[in-house]
Amino acid sequence: MTQNSVKIIEYSDYICPFCHIGFHRLEQLKLSFPLDVDIRPFELHPETPKEGLSNEELPFDPEYFAMAIANVKRLAAEDGIVFNLPTRMPNSRLALSIAEFAKKKGKFDAFHAIVFEKYWVEGKDIGDLSVLLDFATSLGMERGEILAYIKSEEPTKVLRKYLADARKIGISGVPTFIINSTVISGAQPYAVFAKVIKASQVTPS
Repeated sequence: MTQNSVKIIEYSDYICPFCHIGFHRLEQLKLSFPLDVDIRPFELHPETPKEGLSNEELPFDPEYFAMAIANVKRLAAEDGIVFNLPTRMPNSRLALSIAEFAKKKGKFDAFHAIVFEKYWVEGKDIGDLSVLLDFATSLGMERGEILAYIKSEEPTKVLRKYLADARKIGISGVPTFIINSTVISGAQPYAVFAKVIKASQVTPS
């Protein structure tokens, strides 16, 4: 039997706390398995105003929101992940768009990590262009090139395409992971991912 690299497609949004957990679980899986990870944007709340919403303004049932956050905190504690609930939910379109620019420059992994860290740990406003530009330029990306990209039609087309692709296969929330033909919804335990990956990477020699 031979072991092969396993392709994982993940649909994700920076404003999703379970995507923060899922990101860290993927990073742990990379330490044990040869993975080819393709992270794609899925804009959860495009209706969010540019200035974002305070937690009190979020369109969620307060009881549901409290339960969800308690669940995230439990999962984060299990994995030793720092999680601090931000006071506002931003519009994530700019962050997702600049992440796509980062892909073109070979900087996606670093940018992806820093956005999650700055939002879910430090509470930075990732809907603020100047904040995102600081992240990107710290990684060596050119400010002028980023501005030209986000002013073009390309990021909107890319985000819409990925959203349409996801919906065609029944994806309506994130994080969602596709490992070969297996779809895993949510930030499932490490063991769940490991089992599917092991089954996917073993082929007859």
